Amino acid sequence: MQRVQLIKIILILGSLLMLVLIGVIIGINIKEKHETYPEIVVPSELAWTFEPGYEAEMIQNNFWSFAEASYILIGEIPNVEFYKIAEGAPRNDYETENFYIENGNEMYYHNEAGDRLTTITIDVSEFQGYIDWQQVKDEGGVDMAIVRVGYRGYSGGSVNLDSMFLENVSGAKEVGLKVGVYFYSQAINYDEGLEEANFVLNNIAGLGIDGPVVIDTEDAFTEGARTNGISVEDRTDSVVAFCETVKAAGYEPMIYANRNWYAMSLDMSRLYNYKLWLAQYSNMPNFPYEYVGWQYTDTGYVYGVEGSVDMNVWFE
Repeated sequence: MQRVQLIKIILILGSLLMLVLIGVIIGINIKEKHETYPEIVVPSELAWTFEPGYEAEMIQNNFWSFAEASYILIGEIPNVEFYKIAEGAPRNDYETENFYIENGNEMYYHNEAGDRLTTITIDVSEFQGYIDWQQVKDEGGVDMAIVRVGYRGYSGGSVNLDSMFLENVSGAKEVGLKVGVYFYSQAINYDEGLEEANFVLNNIAGLGIDGPVVIDTEDAFTEGARTNGISVEDRTDSVVAFCETVKAAGYEPMIYANRNWYAMSLDMSRLYNYKLWLAQYSNMPNFPYEYVGWQYTDTGYVYGVEGSVDMNVWFE
């Protein structure tokens, strides 16, 4: 009896071993067949690369391309927040590869033939101190200056004149530069946006301003700032009040903000009909809306200005 059971055990173990060997042989054959399939020939104009995981990568890339066509993405992919691009807003059609740095730090945009389509604009305030405007004109490669008129305090909310405003405007005008102005806003509602606009208009009257009149809306980056926590609606109201008042006075209103601020802190469905000035310190801008100016650095250098200065690609 024991001998019979031993034979049965040996037969069972032998059968299991045989199954394992068959499985290994089949697996090897499948692998060999898989690896020796004939190469797929694809026409050169449809030259896809078939690699492991290719389909998944293609689906992922298509998803993010679709997302960037419809949303401004804040953060690093895939950990991003989505902000819908305003429906009907004009889109920029700039080819990013057509931006070029020349003369060390001057950024220009060229067409396909290599012709420049932009000029250089600087924006200045009392923080630049004395400026040799003749040198800026002769050697700085600058065509327009946008001068700060004033600012609203981020804590008390007082409206103040920039101490170098009149000197900078007169100096730039005397050497033949085009001159625009901007106001650093900390308005918290429509009425304060209106107040800021009237302050600007009163101070530029008779100065021959031929550039844009800009509201600079941005974060104060200060704990306790009165604009911290106000709603997108209230902030947008203040910008609308400023722009509509400036427009009614016969000047060209413009909005200055950085990429994320436009997306997160303003209702662009109410603002895209105004001209936009983008601040984004990067090699190439990544912004869907049409913009007139791109502030590409706050550490530029221009002959005639002591220290660093904001520099801008300007499309007008």
